[in-house]
Amino acid sequence: MATDLKIPAVFVRGGTSRAVLFHARDLARFDAHQRDAVILTALGSPDPNGRQVDGLGGGISSLSKAAIIAPSGLANTDIEFDFAQVDVERPLVDWSGTCGNISSAVGPFAIDEGLVDPVEPVTKVRVLAVNTGKRFVAHVPVVGGRAVSEGDFVIDGVPGSGARIELEYVDPASSLGRGVLPTGVAQERLALASGRHTTVSIVDVAIPTVFVRASDVGGDATGTAAALDADTELQRLLEEIRCSAAVQLGLRISLDDAHERQRAMPKIAMVAPPAHYETGDGRHIEPTDTNLLARAISMERTHRTYPGSVSMATAVAAQVPGTVVFEAAQSRSAGASSAASGQVRIGHPAGVIPVDADVERDGADWRVPSVTTYRTARRIMEGHVLVPESRLHGAGLDRNN
Repeated sequence: MATDLKIPAVFVRGGTSRAVLFHARDLARFDAHQRDAVILTALGSPDPNGRQVDGLGGGISSLSKAAIIAPSGLANTDIEFDFAQVDVERPLVDWSGTCGNISSAVGPFAIDEGLVDPVEPVTKVRVLAVNTGKRFVAHVPVVGGRAVSEGDFVIDGVPGSGARIELEYVDPASSLGRGVLPTGVAQERLALASGRHTTVSIVDVAIPTVFVRASDVGGDATGTAAALDADTELQRLLEEIRCSAAVQLGLRISLDDAHERQRAMPKIAMVAPPAHYETGDGRHIEPTDTNLLARAISMERTHRTYPGSVSMATAVAAQVPGTVVFEAAQSRSAGASSAASGQVRIGHPAGVIPVDADVERDGADWRVPSVTTYRTARRIMEGHVLVPESRLHGAGLDRNN
């Protein structure tokens, strides 16, 4: 009779995302393929129907994530955070990127799991994001030796309120080692397979991100996520642009290769000047509430809020002259405060996310000493995920099963 492996795990919400978190020690006995099989099974992927009904995933990219956490032996580093983006419909775990939202759950996990000594009222957890080689400090509220989840801080896209976690990213630019503008220019024209061209800005802060004007691709930057997902031609075009940028950056050799194997990075977002729109829960966002509008696409679906990593790239791009993001933020219809002030307010489908970014010119490129965001997090469940041993050998991981 087949048996199930019982693997300790914690199910968390971090920002507007959810993930299954594992201790590195609990996955150390598995090779890379077996590790991915464990994660796919835990989340319920692959599911050709897009529901992840047989796991903990929620059927969209922001709810289909995992991470491996380990104590660090490096200087000035407490924790190492290895992030996994799990494809909903295909048996693919992409380790190439990182996640700003799930980053907010790493500090509380480390404290509650005894990996970091708690200090009241706030514990600083120094984290290395293994995927990108970048570091951040999580400032986590602590009471009674445990991370606090309850509080009065509200983030758009999460019902209710929670304890505010400050995430301070130190020198978050240039994960590819080529600067804020990895191709050396603020704007460039990408050639598409159809023979047409489109103007993009590629910015590498936290994660390489491709920005395109919504007007250039026929997209509506005030639209809901559901409406944008229903526009299949728009989604196809945005994925082609994203894959073209991956090839331009040398991450993959072809569009097909990028589409099949480089799903989580680079990210892509449409941007536009501020405008009135209605959020998914019926709130009205006025032009003066934002510095620009943005809609991010993750794993070929519109993000229901806005990725934390992409928010950092957006906030920096809004302060770099020449980028399409800068143009949107400097529009005459922009809000009362300028994006050049350091804080950038990004309008997304669920509301507004403010990001503080320090940006300085550095010769022909730019330097980003720090970016700060504010999130909340909550431990939802702790226990074990059950994984049939047969899954370690690939059984049940065929997307057509």
